[in-house]
Amino acid sequence: MRKSWIAIVLALVMIFALVACGTTESTDSAASDASDKKVLYAGSSAGMFGATNLDPAVDWNGWFLSFAGVTETLFKLDDAYNAVPVLVEDVEEPEDGVTWVFTLRDDVNFSNGEKMTAQSVVDCFERTLKENERGETTLQVKSMKADGQELTIVTPEPDPSFLYNLCDPLMSVYYVGKDEDYAKESHCTGPFVVTKFTQETEMVLKANEDYWGGDVKLDEAHLLTFADDDAMVLAMQNGELDICDGTANSVKVCNEDAGFHVLSSPTSRAEKIIFNFAGSDFAKDDAIREAIAWSIDREGYEKISGGTKLANWGIYPKTMTYGDNSKLDIHIKKQDLDAAAKVLDDAGYKDTDNDGIREMNGKKISLKLATSGSANEDFVDVLASDLKSIGIEMTSQNYQNLDSFETYQGVEWDMSIEGKYMTPTGNASYFFDQDVITDGSTNYGGYSNPELDKLADELRKTFDEDDRNELVFEMEQMLLDDNSFIVFCNGTNTYITSDRVSGYAPNPSNYYYLTADVDLDA
Repeated sequence: MRKSWIAIVLALVMIFALVACGTTESTDSAASDASDKKVLYAGSSAGMFGATNLDPAVDWNGWFLSFAGVTETLFKLDDAYNAVPVLVEDVEEPEDGVTWVFTLRDDVNFSNGEKMTAQSVVDCFERTLKENERGETTLQVKSMKADGQELTIVTPEPDPSFLYNLCDPLMSVYYVGKDEDYAKESHCTGPFVVTKFTQETEMVLKANEDYWGGDVKLDEAHLLTFADDDAMVLAMQNGELDICDGTANSVKVCNEDAGFHVLSSPTSRAEKIIFNFAGSDFAKDDAIREAIAWSIDREGYEKISGGTKLANWGIYPKTMTYGDNSKLDIHIKKQDLDAAAKVLDDAGYKDTDNDGIREMNGKKISLKLATSGSANEDFVDVLASDLKSIGIEMTSQNYQNLDSFETYQGVEWDMSIEGKYMTPTGNASYFFDQDVITDGSTNYGGYSNPELDKLADELRKTFDEDDRNELVFEMEQMLLDDNSFIVFCNGTNTYITSDRVSGYAPNPSNYYYLTADVDLDA
């Protein structure tokens, strides 16, 4: 009911905006603040500003507040998904594998003026790990100790991914005190401070005047949530927004030709086909999987998406250290339906009754594709047509939700489309441990490769980055060789800005949005 009222209110706001537009010579609320203050208006139709309240430890609020530039973590991800220090001056990696010693910056204050010390970080982490059920899986800690600006954290087991886990916005650093009402106000270290918050409607920010990272270019920012793409796009066209989500629909309207700037960065979110190795004879067949891999029109899908999704013939995006496809032997680099048909011919799969569909062991090769949501409808239609041209029938069924073993129960499927961030914090083990290894927590298709399992176990114990990357490349090659997980594109963080915006650059990790460098030209 609340969401319905929000939608109604937003619609009324847009109607009044349109009326104003018809009765004045020029409407540009984003560009015409009455004072000399630099006030940025940003819009989202994808729930990017959807915190439940202002407590970084609750739900996914840490992510939303990091996105808004309110909170910071000890380390953050750079454009190559490397963990780089933010609130940390120095780190001593553990000689014993478990004891990490951090020297914190000495010039960081919380937005209430209190100094950030090692003890304040210990207090913060202890509260977050207690309050949020994701805490235990995000950061495994045996003990923490504070001495001035020196923070010592001991992990239960050797953990090469520990610095990456500290990049997770759940581990945002905020002030913990006796009389704090965190849901209404949290004191953090980022370049912005929240002055007004209406859930799922608006978040108003002001510059943190005591920001340790230097001058914040903006004086104020309004983060507005729109009920749908159309309302957001209309606001952008009317000059009521300086920046908005670069959805496939908005990019078609608010592009460079229309006088806007489209900024984009590849992410680790993969759109991929997974196979039901546990329950489908077709999925287990090497030739059928390879034929499908040859048949996917990845470049065509990139065009359909307006460039908001990028074709990929490997596993990870090229921006990542272990996403360099030149280090891999990729034998499928383009759509080739003739090559797909030859693979099936060589396997002896023929259409014996001339109905256009080949048979395998006397059974028609008719694949059932399970999907969820509407994002891939065009892709599914094109793939079904292309597979039919090589003698494979594919039908699809859309389900409300496919994100657990329970939701796959009772579903008849040979293959499925899954969209997922393969390394949200830069930790290469994440995708393999969850989706690929035998009995992985989200290995819904039951894929199993003992050799790859051994490499994944070795990766979990390897600290040296170069050695880790080599292991990842070796595991990627295994997946490409047997076409067990077909990544056909990577999502992007795409945003549209007006001419007034400068200093803005999308980050691949999707953890960061507003920074101290974002500016508005006069």
